Amino acid sequence: MSEALEAKLKHLEFIQAVISRLAANSFLFKGWAITIAAGLSAFATVDNTRGLLAISLISTVMFWALDGYYLWLERCFRRLYQRVAMKNDADIDFIMEPEKPNPMKQWLRTCLSRPHLWIFYGSIILVEFFGILVMRVKR
Repeated sequence: MSEALEAKLKHLEFIQAVISRLAANSFLFKGWAITIAAGLSAFATVDNTRGLLAISLISTVMFWALDGYYLWLERCFRRLYQRVAMKNDADIDFIMEPEKPNPMKQWLRTCLSRPHLWIFYGSIILVEFFGILVMRVKR
């Protein structure tokens, strides 16, 4: 195997490692979001405190935003992977900075257009809103 091809494969391995870490972090965000929501909701039910549910709601929205950001970054790195894979073997420069056109717009689009994010975080938010409404009726 030529030295240039080995360099290209190594660069692709570096990019794939970043993509894998981003995907693993996204999975961890979902786990933390559900754990915090369940824990705060349990405490709120015992103490009959809507404030804890509000904190849980805010943390869920923050995890949604962070998960969307990591998903957007993962997509940027996938495009970088495709560009490197299409490059001539002699042009490998080991650049790990993906192109990020309109970062805020693309990040928001990713957060709001992915059905799995809506289903996962939306269901947590619905349960939290339902808990807040139930506590309001009980008072």
